[in-house]
Amino acid sequence: MKPNLSIYWFRQDLRLADNPALLAASKHGKTLPIFIHDIENPRELAVGEASGWWLHYSLDSLNRSLGGKLSIYRGKPLQIIDSLVQRLPIEAVHWNRCYEPWRIAQDKKVKSLLKEKNIEVESHNGSLLWEPWNIKKGDGTPYRVFTPFYRKGCLEAEAPRKPIGPPSNATWVQDNEETLPLEKLNLLPKI
Repeated sequence: MKPNLSIYWFRQDLRLADNPALLAASKHGKTLPIFIHDIENPRELAVGEASGWWLHYSLDSLNRSLGGKLSIYRGKPLQIIDSLVQRLPIEAVHWNRCYEPWRIAQDKKVKSLLKEKNIEVESHNGSLLWEPWNIKKGDGTPYRVFTPFYRKGCLEAEAPRKPIGPPSNATWVQDNEETLPLEKLNLLPKI
């Protein structure tokens, strides 16, 4: 029998509170919080020096909030997640959605891989009041102008969810075999 172990994949949401995917992952029992520094997919959108500095210290703070249990990787998310589910008894993987086209394509590949392996996989809305596909005109097409989108779409839609607190009684675990020290991501500028 598999132990109740889930993965929570931190991406642009380096926070414990108001994080629906982290809360869902923590309900499985033990949670492996991971961050993958994807240096191949973003290409021209790669992290610059100022953003790298911010990311380094944000990851450091997040890791301290998790009691030093953040597992850090560098490379292609699909390969890293595949390796994790092959090595560890993972039953579920959760993350908050990103909306850049390259990330959507990447997420579809990751979801497909996990479903093939019979692993529960869920992405969550962790950053928008309403997702674009939930606010449509009466004829079912998306709005193209902001004012009608806001007045007739958003104001008449169901109210967005209330902010949620951090998971309580979460058990964080770390991948002691392959996690990298934060310094190995080389996010800080060279002086």
